Amino acid sequence: MTRHAHAIRRVAGRLLLAAVLAVGLARCDWAAPAEERQLVVEAFFEAERPLGPIMLRTTQPLDGTDAARMGADGAEVTLQLDGQAVAYRPDEAVPGRYVPETTDTVRTHAEFAFSARWQGRVATARGTVPRPITIEEVVVDVPPAPVEAIFVDSLRRDSLDIPAEQGYIYPVEVTVTWTADFAEIGPDGAYWIRAQLKPYETFNSRVVGFFLQPEAVFRERSVAARNGRRRWRGVYAVPVEAENDPLPPHGLRVTLVRGGADYAAFATSRDDPARREPISNVEGGLGMAVAIALDSVRVEVDGRGAVP
Repeated sequence: MTRHAHAIRRVAGRLLLAAVLAVGLARCDWAAPAEERQLVVEAFFEAERPLGPIMLRTTQPLDGTDAARMGADGAEVTLQLDGQAVAYRPDEAVPGRYVPETTDTVRTHAEFAFSARWQGRVATARGTVPRPITIEEVVVDVPPAPVEAIFVDSLRRDSLDIPAEQGYIYPVEVTVTWTADFAEIGPDGAYWIRAQLKPYETFNSRVVGFFLQPEAVFRERSVAARNGRRRWRGVYAVPVEAENDPLPPHGLRVTLVRGGADYAAFATSRDDPARREPISNVEGGLGMAVAIALDSVRVEVDGRGAVP
């Protein structure tokens, strides 16, 4: 991989929060008997950003009905942020959605204590806001030609005769650099990072989701810091029909999330096939109530790498 270019276009990634973080919660079909319904919390407090909404749902019975899928209305939601009480009120337009009565900024290193009371149930969570994270540089390396690959139809589980066919892919390597201008002692040394590469286009329906290493969760201090920065390298694959086909131009979203051990446990368990739902940090309920730091960049990629 000899060609590369620096990404020069930074875009706001705040709307990505629901997709990058809460999607793991939303995809889970939490199930419990009707008489044992629990609260499911989706609360993410982003460092140095205004407070956002909180979602409360309930677990679904095994024979789930439309009513069971609605949000948990009528809850009393409160938040202690940096020693100050913040009240939340229901969003009349969205069942189970609660919005803060203030737009205070979530300050770095502030402690929070979340509480939700609903029909005699109480769900709580505590945590500390991490430092903000900033993507400083994205370098995209594209090989001059695709490589051979074997595509397997993993959806066929009814036979040992699993169909497979030969094709070609461009393994696109991406190096992401971010700020790490703090000492690795105290609470700052306990941060975890979730790094993600997400191409925007679907290139070929036969290999949807066929990637090499587009995502990783790791302890931040496990990556050596140089000049106040750290680097992670990931790889995603773009399929093509023939060995002479050029790389299709496409968009790529690069995202970094910094959080504590609670968030890391959630991120690493959300795709565990042995679990019915991701690991939760909520006492008296399910879901997540955590503070995170987020940065996201979109770049356009073609055969030369990232393009302006």
